Amino acid sequence: MKTEAHTKPRKREKVGGHSCRPGGLENQLSVGGLRDLARHLAQVKQRAEALGLFTDDLELLECPDCGLLEDVTAEGLLVTYPKDSADLRDCGLRFRPDGKASFACPKCGTRIKAVIL
Repeated sequence: MKTEAHTKPRKREKVGGHSCRPGGLENQLSVGGLRDLARHLAQVKQRAEALGLFTDDLELLECPDCGLLEDVTAEGLLVTYPKDSADLRDCGLRFRPDGKASFACPKCGTRIKAVIL
């Protein structure tokens, strides 16, 4: 009867107080791969925003003064319309970035602080 050869798990190294397998994140190829992946994800996000898709990185905005609000369609498109409107079609207005975490309402100019997720 043949028995299967068992292989020992790879020995873990202590690196910076953490134990990890050889060739982990300390491996320059892995770090480079993560950088490439991060760049690619940033490019994908930029393309999604250019297409008008909601990228889910901040709360949907609503102007407290005029009632213009953002919403997301079932297809993932970012749209805006007045709060009390019976017609929920996109009016085409977009909140403009006005600083690091604030936006300006395109209808009345009110500054709105965004909640970044």
